[in-house]
Amino acid sequence: MTRSRTILRGGVRAARDLLSPPTYGPLNPADPWRLQPGRDPRAALAHGRTQARRFAGVGLLAVLTLTALSFLGTLAVLLGIGVASGSDVAGWLLGATLLLSLIVIGWSVRRARRLLRAPTPDPLTLEAAPPDEQDLLRTLRQHERALPAPTLPALLGAVTATRDALRATAQVSTLTRDVFDARQAAREDLPRILETYQTAAPQGRDDRELTRQLRLIEERMARIAREQAEAQRRDQQAGTTYLRDKYTPPQD
Repeated sequence: MTRSRTILRGGVRAARDLLSPPTYGPLNPADPWRLQPGRDPRAALAHGRTQARRFAGVGLLAVLTLTALSFLGTLAVLLGIGVASGSDVAGWLLGATLLLSLIVIGWSVRRARRLLRAPTPDPLTLEAAPPDEQDLLRTLRQHERALPAPTLPALLGAVTATRDALRATAQVSTLTRDVFDARQAAREDLPRILETYQTAAPQGRDDRELTRQLRLIEERMARIAREQAEAQRRDQQAGTTYLRDKYTPPQD
């Protein structure tokens, strides 16, 4: 008996999950900044699972709806016989049965729409990321498949270094040279050199020159991130010194 009850609860829970639109946390736990020059099999697998779950939910909903309508239809026929026999109670029950059938149909239609219209998550986006960082990720996704393989490590290095520089300067309130260079690299320099390379004629494309440009951006962005980290450590050390001088009792 206990085992049957456990199985029944598990079935009810599984049915409830299938009939509810999927809720998504981070779909792809992998780093979205990694290179994806080909089709990502994990993204395809996740998309397939989402679609399978969606259609399984619609199928289960259809089965449950047809079962309920079959029962209500049979009940309506029996109550119709009672109405034909002159029973007022059967008439009221027939009206309630028809109303319940409409409610079941309306609920099923709304639930099916929710299942079919549930958004499919995009594993290549960053939730709640600053605009510059999102644009930088789009730049990586846009150009990684079009560039030749020898230049891809330089592209990834420049993009991730620029991302780190943007994060390191995010809390700087004044427009310093480091802040300006990090934003300029993300908004203009990287997109410009990549567009220039791709729009050039094949005989005019110099892979070594593109790699050299990307390395220059990477070196500058890495230096910005490193200097900002050092500045933050100095600020923390200054705060420690201040608190020690303030709260340490004087020695007699």
